[in-house]
Amino acid sequence: MAASSEYTLVADIPDALLKTYLGQKEIAVDTELQGLRLGRDEVCLVQLSDRKQQVALVRPTPPKAPPNLKKLLTHPKTVKVFHYALTDVAFLKLSLGIDVYPYRCTKVMSKLVRTYTDAHSLKDLVREFLGVELEKISQTSNWQRRDLSPAQLKYAANDVLHLLGVYDHLTRMLRERGKLPTGLTAEEMNEHAQAALPTIVELILNGYGDKDLGWETSLFNH
Repeated sequence: MAASSEYTLVADIPDALLKTYLGQKEIAVDTELQGLRLGRDEVCLVQLSDRKQQVALVRPTPPKAPPNLKKLLTHPKTVKVFHYALTDVAFLKLSLGIDVYPYRCTKVMSKLVRTYTDAHSLKDLVREFLGVELEKISQTSNWQRRDLSPAQLKYAANDVLHLLGVYDHLTRMLRERGKLPTGLTAEEMNEHAQAALPTIVELILNGYGDKDLGWETSLFNH
């Protein structure tokens, strides 16, 4: 489904679009949830987009994972790009049984390289890099309702339509940043940080998140 002012829900990624997605180096992914409490709330929507802005809005039925969605999210040759991956990856595993791999988080990238600001939301990044103002009114709406409004669907699509552009900008910034005090480059530091995310997800899923409603762990604090 190409970028459009009108979007529809599907039960799974259509076969033809899955084939296209699997041929991509990166795919943008986001989720909409019932809430943010693991074990209580479920994934309501999974949205995806490639660089040609071909969007799929998948409405899963937890705990069963749509087969094509699972195939894409576990495909080893396609990097799944999220903004704040911890939440999306944790919910996809607990709600749908999908172990996402490999993946990258643009919020981590932003915090590593955009040290001139504390503004690291997707809205901030899209505005700075792409000159687009994202509408966030639908962010806290009811995503469980069966008849999602056109405004909700457009909001969901917008979060993935611009994500790969943001990822590209951050990748260039990390490359240009050069070496850090220990001699590691910013690019290498990003690889270390991204590689740590699956461990942090496992800590959160297994109850070691003791701050920020379970999304932050003090395990490594003094």
